[in-house]
Formats: sequence, structure tokens, C-alpha cells
Amino acid sequence: MLLYAHRGAHQTHPENTLEAFEAAIAQGADGVELDVRTCGSGEVVVAHDPHFGRVAGRAAWVAHMPWAALRELDLGGGARPPLLDDAIDLVVGAGLALNVEVKGDVPSRRATARAVAGLLGRRSERERDAILLSSFDPIVLGSLGGVGARRAFLFDRENTGLLRAALFHAAVRPEGLHPHHALCNPRRMRRWKRAGLFVNPWTVNDPDEARRLEALGVDGLVTDDVPALSRP
Repeated sequence: MLLYAHRGAHQTHPENTLEAFEAAIAQGADGVELDVRTCGSGEVVVAHDPHFGRVAGRAAWVAHMPWAALRELDLGGGARPPLLDDAIDLVVGAGLALNVEVKGDVPSRRATARAVAGLLGRRSERERDAILLSSFDPIVLGSLGGVGARRAFLFDRENTGLLRAALFHAAVRPEGLHPHHALCNPRRMRRWKRAGLFVNPWTVNDPDEARRLEALGVDGLVTDDVPALSRP
């Protein structure tokens, strides 16, 4: 069972930064989870929120600002927002898996998917094999079909209604699922596994819950606390 560091080791370093990813590697994570959006000049930037207000103290809107301005933001301790290319170089270069959540904000979701697809087309087959693309938006997942990386549909209780569409629509049909951990039970796991899907629940920080999910047969977990879940 793989452990993906949620936005890197963000409990000790600014989230979604190279510093957080380096710390996750040092903690022994099997992979890193991060979020991406396109900025005003078209680059694929690692960022969870539509703007950097929560993490940088100023409402710098990702979709409206050029990369030349965003790259100067201080996210804490001198850490800067990275590009997805930078994260791939670091994380995949270190031999880890990379779980890329592609944000599906309207109206930029198709542009973001196209930008991610184009970026992956410039990476090697080995790198694409280490990358997993996920999204809450079936349209985004459908736009990322055929890029050479596996895809997973993200869902919680609020968007389970989209699950059937994501699984059975020919244009979407992901290879895996990323459910909220509370939605995983024996019946669902049997059904998902029979369908040939990999399953990586999120966000799991309790060791007892991690053991429950491992017994169900999940493939990986997204966690805020890699060290806690790594202990015997």
C-alpha cells in the first residue's frame, strides 16, 4: 500500500512547494499528491486554491496572473510556488509516484486539461508511468484520456452521483478511484476491484483507519502524516 504525502509534508513546510515535496521524500513517502491550475500566461502551476490568499497572505489569483508575477510570491520561509514541470523533475526524479489533482474550475478546466496533456506529452514514457492524474470533474478526466498517464475519479458524498457517469461514459472511463476514505466498505471495494480499478482513498491520518483500509485491499492512501502511518 503506497503512502502519498498530501500537498507534500505540509505540516512542517509550506504546502505544495518543492520544500514540502523534498521533506516528504525524506520522510519516506512512496508518492506525493499535489494540485495544479493554469496561470494567466498559460503555465501549469502547483496550487490548491484559486488564489494564494490563504498561503501567501494576498489574493493573487492564479488564473489572472502571469507566471513571472506568481513565481515571486513568498509562501513562507522563502518558498515559492513551483511549476508542475519542477515537481515532476524533483518527485519522479527521486523515484516516487506523483498524484496530480487537476482542478476543474469553470471556465478554465478544459484549458488546464489541455495544458497538462501538452506538458505530459513532452515528458518521457518512464515519467508518465509514474504520474497519476485525478480530478473531481469527469470533463477534465475525459480531456486527459490518451496522454499516457493513469487517471482516477475523485469523489466524496457530495458528488457520488457523478461516479456512474465517470465510470461508464466512454469518453471518461478512468483506471482508478480516489474516494473519501469513509466511503470505502467491503461491498464497494469488491465491486470496484471486480471492475479492475485501483483505489486510493483520501485523506487518512489515523493509523487504525489506515489498517482498516489496507485490510480492504486499497492500493494507496493520501495522508497528511506519512511518519504516523509508516510506523509498525
